Amino acid sequence: MKTIIGIIGTVGSGKDTVAEYISNKLTISTFQISQPLKDIAKERGIKPTRENLIKIGSDLVKENGAGFLVKLLVDKIPEDLIIITGIRVTEVIDYIRKNYNLILLAITAEPKIRFKRCILRNKLGEAKTLTEFIENEQKENSPPNTQRLFECLNLANYSISNNDDLKILFQKVDEFLRLKKLSTLLN
Repeated sequence: MKTIIGIIGTVGSGKDTVAEYISNKLTISTFQISQPLKDIAKERGIKPTRENLIKIGSDLVKENGAGFLVKLLVDKIPEDLIIITGIRVTEVIDYIRKNYNLILLAITAEPKIRFKRCILRNKLGEAKTLTEFIENEQKENSPPNTQRLFECLNLANYSISNNDDLKILFQKVDEFLRLKKLSTLLN
C-alpha cells in the first residue's frame, strides 16, 4: 500500500521547507495537492490565484467527492512513498486514510512570524497588514469554502512548531522521522 506523508500547515508555516528537507533526506518525491487545481485553472483559462484555486477546489470536491484531487494526483505516481503538501479539507484526509497509509504532519508557527516570512517571500496575496493576513486566513477556511485547515491541523499524527531557525526546525523533523521510523519504509 502506498504511504503518503501529508504535510499541512498555514501560509508561511514552513510546510514546503519541511517537505523539501524530507524529500532530499529520504530521496522521495513531493507534490502539492493544489497541482491538479493549477492544471485545471490553466486548461480553463483561469488565473491561478489563491482565491480562484480555492473556488475551483471547493466546486470540484462538491461535484466529485473528497478523493477527486487525490486520485488525480496519486494515481499517476508509481512510487510507494511520497509527500503531499497543502491538504486543507478534512474529507480529503479521511479519503487518504481509508485508501492509503497516511502519516499526517502539521507544521505550525505564530501568525506574526508567518506574516514576516510571507513579506520576505513576497507571498502576501491581498494582505497588507498582520490583521488582514489573519482575517484572510479565517475567511479562506470558512463556509462556503470546503477547506478547513484549522480542523485538518487537529487531525495530524504529529505536529512541529516552527517559530525558530532552520537548524531547530530540521532537528524537529529528524526527530519526527525517527519516531515514525520512516527510513524503514524505504527498505
